[in-house]
Amino acid sequence: MMRAAILLIAVVAIAFAIECKVGTFVEGTGATVDTDCSLGDNVGLNYTKCKWFSKDVAGVNTTYHACGECDPEDNDDCWDCSTDLCNGASSFATSFVPLALVSAVYFYLY
Repeated sequence: MMRAAILLIAVVAIAFAIECKVGTFVEGTGATVDTDCSLGDNVGLNYTKCKWFSKDVAGVNTTYHACGECDPEDNDDCWDCSTDLCNGASSFATSFVPLALVSAVYFYLY
């Protein structure tokens, strides 16, 4: 029974936690890191989406990757999405790993 409860907790955690690319690029130079955006729950924030937006200021293009939804009041080029790492480059393997891990744990326990 305990093994089933642990497996259920793992599946629920994977289903509800969203990971986003977070970082900044200025004129194409910069970096992003994979960030667990559910950590905001501890401070009263509940992110369910990732966003990507860019701004041109004085001819300099800056691109931002962050947790959260686009603000319709902002005048930036923004789009948001609701799957893990959807606001940056990702591959099928990146999205497949959590499911494979849960499956492996399940077969190991049973």
